[in-house]
Amino acid sequence: MIFLLVIADEEKSAICEVYNKYHKRMLYTASQILGKERGEEAVHDVFIKIVDRLEKNPDFLRDKVGQFFVVMVKNHSLNLLNREKMELVPLDESISVIDSITDPELNPEDALLKKESVDKLAALIKQLSVNTRQVLEYRYIEGYSNIEIASILSISQTAVSSRIDRGKAQLRKLLEEGGEQKC
Repeated sequence: MIFLLVIADEEKSAICEVYNKYHKRMLYTASQILGKERGEEAVHDVFIKIVDRLEKNPDFLRDKVGQFFVVMVKNHSLNLLNREKMELVPLDESISVIDSITDPELNPEDALLKKESVDKLAALIKQLSVNTRQVLEYRYIEGYSNIEIASILSISQTAVSSRIDRGKAQLRKLLEEGGEQKC
């Protein structure tokens, strides 16, 4: 509970109450996902997040029920685990992987046209916002489902679908502005 050193006295009692009441459940949840030692680190990270939120909104703890903190530690633990499991390949490297798997039946001219199209699409994707680009990369390059993307990014499935739709619409618009036909 080192994080208690940096907060005001009135906030300490609220944090201590949450800690004493929910620490065991939070630790159990995190330990089931990450193991005991790393579970303790995850709980500590979540309490630091709680303190940060409390500094921004003094009523933060008043509005939350205990299960909220358990869900916070669960999501944080899953995010840590997912970051370890998958290492995202930057878009440039992903495109080169796609290029290397071109259809051997294509003649050299068609292969070159295909490569140019992929390069142009990669350049257009880089113009999108980070959030939109990230969802498109997870979906179409990494092959994750919308449910998996929602879990990884800690957003709703609706938000994932919206970002995908928005990204496709933005890409169509960028293609049209560049004098290309709709895809």
